[in-house]
Amino acid sequence: MKAKIFLLVTILSALVLSACKKHDFADGELSPVIALVDLRAIHKGADVMLNKDNMLGAYQITGKVISMPDSGNVPQGVLILQNNRRKAIRGIQIPIGDAAGTFKSGDSIVVNVEGTTLKRVNGALQLTGVSPANITTISTGNEVQVQQVSSYSIKTRPDDYESTLVSIKSATVSPAPILGQTKYAGNKYLVNGADSIIMHTEPAAQFADEFLPAGATVAGILVVNNAADSASAYQVWPRRFSDISDITQPADPNAPDLGEMPVVISGFVNDAKGSDGNYEYFQFRATQNIDFSVTPMAVVTCTNAGAAQPNAGDAPGAGWATGGGRTYKFNLTSGQVKKGDFFYVGGSNKRINGPNTTDISEAKWISAIAYVTNDGDGFGSASSGLLPNSGNAGGIAIFKGINVTEQTVPVDVVFFGGTGKTTMYNPTTNKGYRVPKNDHYNFVDEAGAEQPFFYQGTNQYVIPHVAPADQGVFMKLGGNFDAETKSWITPRGISVFIMSGSTTLMEIESGSDVTAISN
Repeated sequence: MKAKIFLLVTILSALVLSACKKHDFADGELSPVIALVDLRAIHKGADVMLNKDNMLGAYQITGKVISMPDSGNVPQGVLILQNNRRKAIRGIQIPIGDAAGTFKSGDSIVVNVEGTTLKRVNGALQLTGVSPANITTISTGNEVQVQQVSSYSIKTRPDDYESTLVSIKSATVSPAPILGQTKYAGNKYLVNGADSIIMHTEPAAQFADEFLPAGATVAGILVVNNAADSASAYQVWPRRFSDISDITQPADPNAPDLGEMPVVISGFVNDAKGSDGNYEYFQFRATQNIDFSVTPMAVVTCTNAGAAQPNAGDAPGAGWATGGGRTYKFNLTSGQVKKGDFFYVGGSNKRINGPNTTDISEAKWISAIAYVTNDGDGFGSASSGLLPNSGNAGGIAIFKGINVTEQTVPVDVVFFGGTGKTTMYNPTTNKGYRVPKNDHYNFVDEAGAEQPFFYQGTNQYVIPHVAPADQGVFMKLGGNFDAETKSWITPRGISVFIMSGSTTLMEIESGSDVTAISN
């Protein structure tokens, strides 16, 4: 028995030593392929010729073609390659003239790059001197990966996204297109929170004459140029018409005007029992009939902890449109409500009070997003919670239309939480959250002096945080709104309704402490 054990140990030891020798770096061969993330890092600002020495023994790159020459919307004569190696998606432009038109998106290729040159051409990093004979197609029809990013991320880390496929979610097109008139051809701004980026369409593109939407999720290749302004230096070139999705049509000039306060905020859950992620939601009440596909609206939340980015420790640089970890937007572009209807916007789980509680998916939900893993519609970063449970005030606002900028004034707003003002309003820079005229705020004071921001002048009303936290509270806002005169008969108060796991939808939509709509 001992002899058998000894023999087994001897065999295993030999196998281990053999395996170690096989993978010994000193005895092994260097990889012939260099990742694009490493290739791009070789370029330090000046042109550099590539060789095995500066590529650590490599002489090839591999990846998938993302350019689509037959669509007509790609830099002329340029093949664009993307790969995902060393857990980093990177891309590169390869100018090869007419030969670029022989490749299709999804082609997997190998390129011999020894002796070629990395250089910036009109701002774009290119691999020049590549002969078409040095490109080998391995397979075709492969799926290509698209990264969802924001304009802010692109401008902060442009090298990470240059010459890769990116998607800008729920961007607003600016200038606002005219229904049935404005077309894709040319440069159009995609407004994405406080930032914007160009969507570029060549005149010869297959979709150049299609009509432009008011908002959409736009995928395409990020093309960098040497334009002086950052908005024009970074351009998304859609490859085909299907790269534009989640389309919101321009406002119909014949659509009814929503007028003043078509919707009021009637309640909210910022601190569900247990986990808050994808369980926060906001209750609204319609003061008139609304078809959101005809007259869209948007809901924006804000959070203002001292460390929240951007503008940490300061007022939001672009108000409700700041985005990032400060503000998060929901577009309301489909569904209908009638005068007096309650409706909901918020997290995708649609539970009344956190995990394992009453399912309220049968309620009238106009928009629900899994915000823990998904960015907002146009701006706002994925987050474990959109609204604060303590500390500086948070807010909920609703707007007419989906184009929310620093200058846009909501039709209704509520703020709740602490009374710290540093991250809410900066009187020196005149930055903050704009307020409408409602039951607790006004953009002018009694003497007629302007006070457009929360915590400016008489705009001091704050619903306090409920303590202790994690009780599972639905905050009923009460009040009585006159739908005919568009004014508050009785201002909204607060009613702290402690929910259980079996609380029903009727309990948060009824009672003397819910928002009433008169006339």
